[in-house]
Amino acid sequence: MTDPTITDLRRELAKAREALAAAEMHLARHAEMNAALHCATEVYYSPLHAKVTAAIAGIDHALTRTDRPATPTLNHQSSDGPWAALAADLDRCMHGRHQGDDCGSCGGRSKGNHLLKPGQVIGYDLRGDEIVMPDREHKHDLAAWRSAPAGEQL
Repeated sequence: MTDPTITDLRRELAKAREALAAAEMHLARHAEMNAALHCATEVYYSPLHAKVTAAIAGIDHALTRTDRPATPTLNHQSSDGPWAALAADLDRCMHGRHQGDDCGSCGGRSKGNHLLKPGQVIGYDLRGDEIVMPDREHKHDLAAWRSAPAGEQL
């Protein structure tokens, strides 16, 4: 599988895990309520509760197995901080997919952010040099975000 595919799968697994955790809590509270209602000394959880708990454990296992090794990437957990992650996400389409990734809502491959095209000036730094939107292959390269001043190369 490609990196974007794993990222998308991890995102969908995290959503499913969140929904299952809510269902697990609901089922547990329901079983505890029934036990309290009948003044029972023990709480009996339903087989569905056990299946939901097992599904959560399976999702946790899959997320652990697909966790990326510690490499320097621009993400919210990196030492680069949330600003670097924000800049790395500027090429996403309105459905949350990076340019070139599969996006069912875009009808195939994501066209990316329709407001920011590669090479477009998106700002200026302290010296007045242009900050440009890099192409997909170079978005993690800091030098690609800068356009060279006239007569210079970065």
